[in-house]
Amino acid sequence: MLIIFITILALGCTKPHGAKTGVPQNEPRREEMQAQADIALLALGDQSVDHVTTPPGYKPGDKLITYEGPGWESQMVGYRLYLDGRNAIDVFGKKKTDMILKQVGRGDDYHQMQPWGMDILKVGASLGGGGFGVLEDGEARQIGPAIQFSAKILRNGPQRAIVEVIHRQSQKCGGDLTARYMIEGDNRLTRVEVDSRCRLPLVAGLVKHPGTTQLSQPEKKVGWNYIARYGDQSLVPDKLGLVIFYKSEDIVSLGTDADDDYIIFKSDRNPEYFLAAAWEQEPTGIRNKSEFESWIMDTLYELNTKSP
Repeated sequence: MLIIFITILALGCTKPHGAKTGVPQNEPRREEMQAQADIALLALGDQSVDHVTTPPGYKPGDKLITYEGPGWESQMVGYRLYLDGRNAIDVFGKKKTDMILKQVGRGDDYHQMQPWGMDILKVGASLGGGGFGVLEDGEARQIGPAIQFSAKILRNGPQRAIVEVIHRQSQKCGGDLTARYMIEGDNRLTRVEVDSRCRLPLVAGLVKHPGTTQLSQPEKKVGWNYIARYGDQSLVPDKLGLVIFYKSEDIVSLGTDADDDYIIFKSDRNPEYFLAAAWEQEPTGIRNKSEFESWIMDTLYELNTKSP
């Protein structure tokens, strides 16, 4: 299993004994939400639910789920997964630290700038901001159809959110596939765990947009490494960094094609990796390539010194 993040939360200064806090003395203080997951159904008037299963014949663009799949967020960033054969990761850039997913798509156009931010990544035929797919005909491809897709919220705050997604009888993999996505408060990272013995090699990738710079280190035998893209690739447009952190011993090699930079996982391993996005308009945003590279190096150090 991958590292479980340790998040140090600032709870504020200690009040003198007897000082008024605005909370009755015998009433427990409600813990602030720092991470959240969300699934909402259009048929229920955008009401949030704990799980959803797609009906027979479901396809991309069907008006079932409010923003086409489950979402999860921390104070820094939000993500959504297309719950269909695309299986790509999209990014909600956040301009405030509030939890915002339960208002996204409820009357606003999240492709246009809102007070909370907006959808900032164009995915197209790619794997988006760290989604996984298959290696087919020498290229990274989206995972493709399944008989059924389901998403379930396993944990919903206050400090951690976890979403589980199941592909029933994936056509390209030849069986079921389960993935879990986890985020913690005060963190950009999403941890991804995939449980599958796919008949095709599994890959994870980052969309390639014109005018962006590919960032990586030389391949190595063991330890954590990364692939990344940085530049004017948000839909604003402005600066956005995308990164995947992976264990060197879990992959066969790196690859690139017209749509994605990607990593190819060994067939005898269940993929485990981290993805992240860093937008310059975040409240504590990374403003340039140098800051993004510095953050990557700091994160890489933490993974290589604290992860099993």
